[in-house]
Amino acid sequence: MFPQYTWSQIPSKFTSKTKASIADIEVTLIETHANLRILSRKGPSHLSKLVAGFQSLYLSILHLNVTTIYPLVLYSISAKVEEGCQLSSVDDIAGAVHHMLRIIEEDETALC
Repeated sequence: MFPQYTWSQIPSKFTSKTKASIADIEVTLIETHANLRILSRKGPSHLSKLVAGFQSLYLSILHLNVTTIYPLVLYSISAKVEEGCQLSSVDDIAGAVHHMLRIIEEDETALC
């Protein structure tokens, strides 16, 4: 079995119902290849900011599939973990992507 991480903020008996959901993130890592599935709210220019964020984390996107289910979007991403990347585990990658999406959402909220 390969290492896998799931980050879900769907309300349950273990999560607060008042906490805003940024995204549900699933990461699978095999050597230097990561597969991510990200379900988040659709927003203007989220995709371009997400791609730029991946590049800044030294994660090269090999394949990207986008499925829109208004008001949500599902990103399925295959990425290569490049040399110099400080993210070495599924937890690290999921946490960094979650942080990136939180910043994107905060920037969008600040502009409104």
